[in-house]
Amino acid sequence: MAAQKRRRRKNRNSRTKVILATVAVLVVVIVAVVAYFSVNQNGSEEPGGESDTGAVQEASGPINPLTGQLGFDADKLGARPVAIMINNAPAARPQWGLCSPDIVFEGLVEGGATRMMWVYADANDIPKVGSIRSARHDFVELAEGMDAIFVHWGGSDLAYDAISDRDVDDIDGLRYEGTYFFRDSTRSVATEHRGYTTGEDIRAAIDDLELRTQAESRYQNLFSFEKEGAPRLLSGGSCQSVSFDFSGAGSYSHTFNYDAQDGLYYNRIGGEPMRQDGGEQMAVTNVLLLYCDVRNLGDSSGHMEMDLSSGSGLYISNGTYEEIEWEKGSASAPLKLRDSAGKALVLNAGKSYIGMVPTSEQSSVAIS
Repeated sequence: MAAQKRRRRKNRNSRTKVILATVAVLVVVIVAVVAYFSVNQNGSEEPGGESDTGAVQEASGPINPLTGQLGFDADKLGARPVAIMINNAPAARPQWGLCSPDIVFEGLVEGGATRMMWVYADANDIPKVGSIRSARHDFVELAEGMDAIFVHWGGSDLAYDAISDRDVDDIDGLRYEGTYFFRDSTRSVATEHRGYTTGEDIRAAIDDLELRTQAESRYQNLFSFEKEGAPRLLSGGSCQSVSFDFSGAGSYSHTFNYDAQDGLYYNRIGGEPMRQDGGEQMAVTNVLLLYCDVRNLGDSSGHMEMDLSSGSGLYISNGTYEEIEWEKGSASAPLKLRDSAGKALVLNAGKSYIGMVPTSEQSSVAIS
């Protein structure tokens, strides 16, 4: 009797083990099936489609170091930017390629006029641009602070001294007209307003002149950006429009008007839309006004000098604005932007306009 009970108990234990083993196998199968369908459902809608992993990698892939925007060529990470001196005289408008730069710098030169310096993270993004104009020493310093290859057509004595004394890598239209620089004969304006170059010609010059193409490490991450598509609101309040002057010359006064539909500020100069050749109006995500003391050097040409040491300013983006601080210092020092708390300024992803506004014109700045 006892032996029969032991056999029944042994049989029950055996059946229990079998059931438990079967359950364990079923659990493993169910988990595997769920995982399989979860991956396929999230990874692609059709067999052979792009997986979620690829989308995530693409979304977190290389960004343009000057705009924070996705889609930048990974092979160009760490490359030196290209900075191009651009004519802003009324006779030179509309400029070729005005809407193409990653960053536009603008500053005061002699006679109340301004010049621009267009900066590109990748020379492959440079179309036909111009008109190319002569260098001024302040713009040489701004280019140095980005470790940029400096492109210009002539220059002041001070600019040439800066290029020579500090061994700045430059490409000069006075030296290479007909090789990398050309004149557009379709415009009936003075010769100095017709000079242009292209990205293809600049790349050829860089190769032929054997210029260094990789930026030094301290220049490779000059700006901080919010994630593209997630712009932040700035702390100072609403800014649907900002206007400002560089001098008493009305043909160089600017107004940037915000369009909430695309998040861009559209530029007007001298009361008219500022357009590139072909009609497209210049528009940027970020408008930065950096106040700096500007003085006349008193030479025969009336050259100006910006104090590029440090100062205050405004950052305008996403329909809002805030007060900022900036610092540069020595000629080779990078430009540093800080918020009101002294932390590195975080820009919204997109193209930027940086106006070096004289402190004497700070009262002209109007936000509405």
